[in-house]
Amino acid sequence: MSSPPEKGVTNRKAKNPLLPETFEQRGVYVPFTTPILAYARLRRPIGGSLEVLIPGLAGGSETYIIPYKVLPDVLNLLVHDRALHEELLNLRKISPGRVRQSANLVAMTGLGGPALAKRAKQDRQSEQELPTLILFSLIRNAISQLAPSHPGVANLDGRQIATPEGLNLAREALGGYGQTIGESGNKIYARLERWANVLAPLGMSDGSIKGPLLILLTTLEDLTVELSKWLIQEPPDTAEMAQRTVTAARAAAQRARDHLNAIAEMEKAMAEPLRSFDETENKITLHIERISLMLDGWQRVIDLWEMGRDGDRFFQRDTLEGFAHYLPILPLEAVGENVELWENLRESQNRWGRTSEHGIDAGMDQETKAKLSKFRKEPV
Repeated sequence: MSSPPEKGVTNRKAKNPLLPETFEQRGVYVPFTTPILAYARLRRPIGGSLEVLIPGLAGGSETYIIPYKVLPDVLNLLVHDRALHEELLNLRKISPGRVRQSANLVAMTGLGGPALAKRAKQDRQSEQELPTLILFSLIRNAISQLAPSHPGVANLDGRQIATPEGLNLAREALGGYGQTIGESGNKIYARLERWANVLAPLGMSDGSIKGPLLILLTTLEDLTVELSKWLIQEPPDTAEMAQRTVTAARAAAQRARDHLNAIAEMEKAMAEPLRSFDETENKITLHIERISLMLDGWQRVIDLWEMGRDGDRFFQRDTLEGFAHYLPILPLEAVGENVELWENLRESQNRWGRTSEHGIDAGMDQETKAKLSKFRKEPV
């Protein structure tokens, strides 16, 4: 599903672009485990075949563009990544959610190790449980807003709603509102079920029930707080890396929050959204899609910092340098008035890449370098 830009801007450095124009151009992060693919992205150009994007090789600021089908012939992939490559090969719609689902299927086989398998199984369990939990929360919200005086609903909690008697009472209570728009209580209940299903990747906007996206958003916000404190004792170079990481993470999180707040407004006043629910469902789907795109790629940064946190100060600095010049960049369609913020980050990343000793291609053999040199490159 496509959508207009967050706020129209043009790139003032169009002859030498620092930022991708769109999310489609940027691609979607893929959780490969082969080191050189740590920050790889996947995209399908309009009318074209899948491409994998590998940024910042040999300290350069450009991104290698490799036809996805030939990736195993170009790079020596770990066994998990070969399975993931195969799983994604026929993916038609490229989105963070679909890539994540495919990645979880592969991770649950154990090919990527026990930690990946455990997280994938937790995600699967969450996917199964969240729609029901969200539905009960939406029902309580709807009744409190639309039928607060209906007999018997004052003490209707999640446990009671889960019983046949509770569900019947909820349908009866919602039936009063349904009559005002020419629908039955069962129809309103069915719309709430659809609402819950579309919210499952996110959870409830108030944070009472957290899906994967809301967990990622709040964890990213926590990271900005932690790094803001950590950098105070750092020398100028690493302090700059940490500060730019914080600034980028906050900007991405705020964009995600903007869409989360739009969903929250619908949950706070449910009468009209339930009246025209087809339109509401499309709006919520689009907002969740945008949230997933704003946050795409940050899970890798969070995971790396969580591993680095347990080391000494020197190891933490190396960890920061390892991911700072690969931070996820928002495209022009999403940055609004913050073009300069993201262009400054890209310029810094280019500078860091030229002097870094922690590039993803460290130790890459000459044969692989020769193979990569045959493929085209893009500035972003």
